[in-house]
Amino acid sequence: MAVLDVCRFEGFTDRRWLVYKHPNNEFNTKSKLTVGPGQIGIIVHGGKVESIFESGTYTMDSENFPFLKALQKGVYGGNVPFTLEVYFVNKTMKLDMLWGTKDPIQLLDPKFQVKINVRARGQYALRISNYQFLITQLVGSLGGKNIVDFDVLNDFFRSIINTKIKTLLAQYFIKNQVSILDIAMYLDEISNSSFDSLKDAFERFGLEIVNFYYESISIPDEDLEVINDILNRNAEFNIMGENRYRTARGYDVLESAAKNEGAAGNMAGLGVGLGVGLGVGKHAAGMANEVIPSEEKKKTANCVKCNAFIESDDKFCPECGAPQIIKCEQCHSELAPNAKFCPECGTPVKRG
Repeated sequence: MAVLDVCRFEGFTDRRWLVYKHPNNEFNTKSKLTVGPGQIGIIVHGGKVESIFESGTYTMDSENFPFLKALQKGVYGGNVPFTLEVYFVNKTMKLDMLWGTKDPIQLLDPKFQVKINVRARGQYALRISNYQFLITQLVGSLGGKNIVDFDVLNDFFRSIINTKIKTLLAQYFIKNQVSILDIAMYLDEISNSSFDSLKDAFERFGLEIVNFYYESISIPDEDLEVINDILNRNAEFNIMGENRYRTARGYDVLESAAKNEGAAGNMAGLGVGLGVGLGVGKHAAGMANEVIPSEEKKKTANCVKCNAFIESDDKFCPECGAPQIIKCEQCHSELAPNAKFCPECGTPVKRG
């Protein structure tokens, strides 16, 4: 290989390169090293980092390269070829490093008590903090390539990031009892915790992680449907009230079971289960031994005071306790539930 007069690296326009090893390694004292803006030049001789240069142009003589004195000793004129390895390092901060969990993290949502598959993704920024350590530790482990870009670096650290993130998220959900539906409010806090957990892993390779962010923490649509179903049932329960909700759910299950052909035996067991699990009581319990008359199912009405759903023959409302048989205050005649005046004496009906 011919002696190189000027050693430089023009770099790439997308600036995704991290380390570039110059292919030429033959130089003499008249050769020049040019380090461009945003670059660091690193000289390696005999497997040892001898010099680190900031942006500028340098003559490869013993003044800039003191270790060359031993190589030039006894050589007339000092214009003798020598072998060096020259590395150019991109010292600019890389802001758009992307990360994401490779596999879903299986967790138990602490609020809804259902198993969910959590995925996370985000972005982080890197810069080199120890150039010498980077060359001796990281570049050597990447197979001695002439060019190392940030994508290769991202692949190298992907397993480290995934392991840390899985552990941290699992601990955060369990320790703080946070539901997946509320996790968006805690992204900043989780980002800071992840940053503190990951920075030591990068420092071991001469890199500094400047920031670490979560863009989203999400679950698949099928897991979200399960949670939405729970929320809908809770809302229905709160709106209808406990008694009406249980009764409605009991009839829903009975109606579904009745549609199954040849399910007479199953209907009996189903009715007993409803009586125990849903509290349907007289509407479902004991179906193995008796059939509920259709007219009994239709004996329903509304409370004259609170309008709650009750049996038509109830004398008092089980919700508010109001009497369902109304008598005229003047002549004590029985009145219709919705009567406004007594049909016997014409006295206005007063309701509490």
